[in-house]
Amino acid sequence: MTLAIRGDRTSCLSLQLGPGTWLLAVARGFGQMGGLPIESALLARLRAECQGRMRSPLFRRAIDRPQAAATAMLAVLARVNGALYANTANHDDYVTAAASLTAVIVVQGFAYVIHAGATAAYLARGGAIAPLCNDDVMEERPIPVLARAFAAAPVLDVGVSNVRLIPGDAIVLLGRRIAGASERRTLLERLEASELGEQILVARFEDDAGSIFPASSAAVFAAPRFARTMIGIAAAIGFLAAAVLAH
Repeated sequence: MTLAIRGDRTSCLSLQLGPGTWLLAVARGFGQMGGLPIESALLARLRAECQGRMRSPLFRRAIDRPQAAATAMLAVLARVNGALYANTANHDDYVTAAASLTAVIVVQGFAYVIHAGATAAYLARGGAIAPLCNDDVMEERPIPVLARAFAAAPVLDVGVSNVRLIPGDAIVLLGRRIAGASERRTLLERLEASELGEQILVARFEDDAGSIFPASSAAVFAAPRFARTMIGIAAAIGFLAAAVLAH
């Protein structure tokens, strides 16, 4: 699988974790940590945590298998969330800093999306575009409120979905959710532009001799499967260990 990534590297992250595994992420938030905007602190901590774990043979083994890779990333994100929360003044009644994050693990022809907040991931295929994560913004209130976010609580609360990729697919990470057919058309047009703009990262996938893609390459959408996960650091590590030992 050949992966071409372009877009805003300030509010986004792209990192190759293994021979066939990439991490893509976008963050947006409010408040600061250590003199940095919370989204910058989140992405920097996420990169450092991944790079540290890549020295572990167990992590490297897990990260190149689809389900094990998703479980491994949940453990990473749980650790990052706990570290961020511990360095804020957040508590049950007041949140001083928090961030939305949408992370995508691409491994062996699958994309696993881990999401919390107002950022978003989309799949562009065959001239159409579809969301890969749920919306965590409660718009019915006078002021929109996030249902969940990173650093807002000590326990990680995220949505998880997955989709099979085919050659020609593009995963689009955005700092905000789009609404309506008009914005979808505009986004598709932006994918072909030389300059994408801020808070957008595009990863386009093409087949090659060493790739593993689904046998069918029909340009149709399969509805991504969504699930909600609340997970602490100890539980995440336990799930990772179970996944590694099972293979």
